[in-house]
Amino acid sequence: MNGGGLVFYVPGAILLIAVAVKLPSMRGRWRDPVIMPSGAILLIGSAVCVLSAPPTITAVNAFTGISNFSGPLVYCGMSALSASYLVLMIAWRGGPLPGLRRRMLQVIALYALVITGIVVLFGLAEAPVERTRDLDTYYANTPYMREMILLYLVFHTLATVTLTCMCLGWLRMVTGITRTGLALIVVGSCFDLAYQAVKYTAMAARWSGRDWDFLSTDVSPPLVALAGVLVASGFALPRLGPPLADNVRAWNRYRLQKPLWAELRELRGSATAEFRWWTSPVVRLTQQEITILDGVLACGPYLDMDIRDAAYAEALRQSAAPAGSGPARQTVLEDARVVADAAMLAAARIYVTARHNTYLAAEAGLLKTVERPHTRVRLARAIGTSPIVAAARRRAALQDVRQE
Repeated sequence: MNGGGLVFYVPGAILLIAVAVKLPSMRGRWRDPVIMPSGAILLIGSAVCVLSAPPTITAVNAFTGISNFSGPLVYCGMSALSASYLVLMIAWRGGPLPGLRRRMLQVIALYALVITGIVVLFGLAEAPVERTRDLDTYYANTPYMREMILLYLVFHTLATVTLTCMCLGWLRMVTGITRTGLALIVVGSCFDLAYQAVKYTAMAARWSGRDWDFLSTDVSPPLVALAGVLVASGFALPRLGPPLADNVRAWNRYRLQKPLWAELRELRGSATAEFRWWTSPVVRLTQQEITILDGVLACGPYLDMDIRDAAYAEALRQSAAPAGSGPARQTVLEDARVVADAAMLAAARIYVTARHNTYLAAEAGLLKTVERPHTRVRLARAIGTSPIVAAARRRAALQDVRQE
C-alpha cells in the first residue's frame, strides 16, 4: 500500500483492459466455475491496484472521514484476490463437481473469516494518524493494528505458497499455452513472495527498534505491482490467448485480402456489410470473405478462359520457369495459375459491371484459388500488384468502350 501512484495505476489499467477484452466471452457464463473466478481476479486485481495508490488512499480516507480506512479496505481486497487465485486454480485442476465445489467453498469461507477478522481488528484499533505510504511499519507496534496487518500478511503468504506449489506440481503435466500461463503465475508468485519478505523484514525491524521503512515504502511497491500483473496474466492467458491469437490471424488475413475485397465489394450492392470500429477482426474477416465469394459468383458467367490462358502464358514467360518437375517449378506454375485467375476475375468484374455479354464458361464460379485461404491471399496480392492483371483489366475496359 505504498509507493507512487503511477506504480499502481498502470498495472490497474492493464488489468482493466484485460477485463474489457475478456468481457464478451463472459456474458451469460458467470456460473461457470472457471469464468467467475478468472473475472474476479482481473476485476479485484485492478481495484486493489487503484485503491493501493497513495492519491487514492488520501481520497478514500477523506471521503469516509475515517483515518486509514484505506488500510483494511486494501487488505480485504488483497485477501479476496488470494481467495480468487486459489479458487481458480482448483477449478483449473478439475475433478468431480461435488468435490470441486466443496474445496472452493472451503477456500471462500476461510478468506471470508480473514476479511471479517481484518474489519474487526481495525474497529478495535486506535490509528488516528493517517499514513498513506507506511501504515504497516508506522503501526507495527500498535495493538490490534499489528494483528490486523499480520493476519493479512500471513494468509496472503499462505495463498501464495499454496498457489506456487500447485503450479509447480502441475507444470510438468501440461504443455502449450496452459504451461505458459502456469509459468507466468510461478514467476509472479516469486515476486509476490519477495514483496512479503520485504514487508516482514520491515516490520521485524520496527519490533527490534530499527528503522528499515524504506523496504516497505520504496522496495515493496514495484514488487507487488509486477507480481499482480504477472499472476493475473498467467490466469488470463489460457482464456484470452487463443481468442487473441485468432483475432491476430484474422486481422492479418483480412488486411492481406483487402485488394480482392475492394475489387468485388461493389457487386454485392446494398447487401455489402459495413464495418464499425468495434467490429472484431474475426467478424470482419467473415464478412469480407462472404463479400469476396458472392462477388466471384456474380463474376462466374463472365469468366473468359481465353483471358486466363493468355495471362497464364505471360506469367510463365516472365518468370522463366525452370525445366523439370521440382519444387521450384511447381511454385512457379502455382504462381502463374494465381495470376491467371486474378486476370480473368479482374476482367470479369469489368464485364459484369458494364453488363457485357456473358461467356457461360464451363468452369464459371469454380476458381480454385478462391476456395482456400492461402491461395485467396495470393489472389488478392495478384489483383493488387500484378502488371499482368492490370493489363487484363485495361483491355477489358477498352473492349467495353469499343462495344458502346
